[in-house]
Amino acid sequence: MVSVLRALAFAACLAAPAAAAAQAGGQEVRFEALPPQQLDPGVCGLFLWSRTERPALVLVARDNPAEAKVRIDGRTRDLRRAAFSGDPNSGHFQRQTYSDGRLTLELDVTFDAARPVRDGAIISGGVLRTRDAAGWETMQPVGGLVACKTQP
Repeated sequence: MVSVLRALAFAACLAAPAAAAAQAGGQEVRFEALPPQQLDPGVCGLFLWSRTERPALVLVARDNPAEAKVRIDGRTRDLRRAAFSGDPNSGHFQRQTYSDGRLTLELDVTFDAARPVRDGAIISGGVLRTRDAAGWETMQPVGGLVACKTQP
């Protein structure tokens, strides 16, 4: 499963060096493609790609530690999970909030129950909301998957 993730992440990065820009209230937040990501054994990751003309890997969240990684305006940001609700899947939830105090990401996803995945789930759709300290909010449609790297 992890090798599939690597291939998908690599393909997404090659396809789109800059993911998407969404605008709200005149303030623009630019999500940029993350490089391929590795999972440690026993860790489950949530991988989200932008639903744009040129999809790119825009968010990777791990269940342990519960943190998300994004790249915005040329800077990689690590954000801690601040809240979660909804049905769980491999340490991730339908609704999750991540923040570093200056930037807040709210994630709302749908796990595809009709297409089960061993040690994970397909995310058929979702929305990534970004709010900065000034209150500007951006919404980005996303899709992806949750996958876990098994212990050796």
